Amino acid sequence: MKRNLYTKDEITLCTYIARLGRNEFDEHDIHKLKKRSVASIKMKIQNIASMLDEEGYPTDNNVSKLTGKPPGEKGRRTNWDIVRNLTVLNKQEFLSLCQRIINI
Repeated sequence: MKRNLYTKDEITLCTYIARLGRNEFDEHDIHKLKKRSVASIKMKIQNIASMLDEEGYPTDNNVSKLTGKPPGEKGRRTNWDIVRNLTVLNKQEFLSLCQRIINI
């Protein structure tokens, strides 16, 4: 079975929500890009929030963290190469990047 991997654009949008919340757009806006399920997108955002938290980056308080691992164990690092590069952006830079992706 072919795995439906997340695109760089989807990861960028999920990372924004994990870091800065859902004020500008939410999972439903990301769903419109590739018709991926909202439940899957929510889990991806929680995974990214968990990675950011483990690496010492702030995350939005309204996003719960999900590692898929027992407490104390580090979670997976799926797409960390992309997520890490987004941690250097300030909110305005990050938002304009996201707006180009979803044309809000």
